Order: sequence, then C-alpha cells, then structure tokens
Amino acid sequence: MVIALCLVAALALAAACGGGEEEGPGGVELPEGFPADFPLYQKAAVEAATVAPEGGGFLAEWRSSDSADQVRAFYERELDKDPWQVENVVEIAEEEIAVIEFARVDRGGEWGTVAIRTVRENGQHVTIALSLTAPQ
Repeated sequence: MVIALCLVAALALAAACGGGEEEGPGGVELPEGFPADFPLYQKAAVEAATVAPEGGGFLAEWRSSDSADQVRAFYERELDKDPWQVENVVEIAEEEIAVIEFARVDRGGEWGTVAIRTVRENGQHVTIALSLTAPQ
C-alpha cells in the first residue's frame, strides 16, 4: 500500500514537471546529473522528468506502445545487472501495475522503483514511472 501511495505521488509530480539537459525521444529532457548508466527502455518517449523535491534523486515518466510484459521483462533483466540489483517485484493486478524495487550495489545510496502500468484510455499504452533516490 505504501508503494502504491508513493507511486501515485511520483506519477503526479513527474507529470507536472520537466527540465534538464538530455533530451529524450518525446522532446522532454532528462535532468542534469541523471545517471548515465541507468537502463532506459529504447522504445519509450520521455513524458516528464525532474529532480526530486528534496534534490536527492530524480522522478521521470516515459510512455511506450509496447506491452507491459515487454517493458517489465526489460527492467527486471537490466536492473539485475551490475551495478544495479533487483530487490523486489510487486504486482498490483487490479491496477495493472508492476513495481520493481532496485538498488545500486557498487557505491550504495542509490535506490528506487520503476512502476510499469497499462493505460487503456485513448488507446492502450504503457507508462514507466521512475523514482530514483541518490545521495546528495
């Protein structure tokens, strides 16, 4: 339940904010300092991205026309490779959401969640919401 509430807050904030240096396929830029080695799903466009309110991380949202299963498989695989490690996967079936909790193992202090959600409004698509906490 706590994960779901954090996810909703992250999605709302990510949808409202933008800014940064590296421009994604959707025309929105990833914020300055976003980890260059974080796995990005190539068939997704950045919809929103910002530095977390406390300044200790990042919030971002992407949109893809691929299936949630394809996106989930990518993140479960890529976030379980050095320097990242999958800590837990939670599925909220009634909301069509999968949340992957992960941490960085090589230098510690970075951890977060990737939430993958199927949206069936105005045609079907998948949203990928990232909440990444990084040491300041």
